[in-house]
Amino acid sequence: MKALKITMQTDGFPVLFAKQLSQAAAAYTSEIRIIWEERNIISDVKSILGLMALEVKKGTVLTLTFDGSDEEQAMELEKLFE
Repeated sequence: MKALKITMQTDGFPVLFAKQLSQAAAAYTSEIRIIWEERNIISDVKSILGLMALEVKKGTVLTLTFDGSDEEQAMELEKLFE
C-alpha cells in the first residue's frame, strides 16, 4: 500500500472535479481511498457522491491511499490536485 498527502486547493470537491477524479481512478484496479484524518472519514475515490459529501475547506490536508497491483501508476492521480 502507498499513501501520499494532498492539500485541497478549493473548498470541497466541485462536481466536475469530482467526476474527473473518480473517472480517472476507475481506470485502475487498485483500491483508492481518500482519508480526512481530522474528522476520521474515509471515502472511495471512485465514488463521485463520496467525494462530494466531503465538505472539506481550502487548505485541508487529506491522505490518498493506493492498494493494489497498479498502485504505483494510480499515484499519478496526485497531478489532478495541482
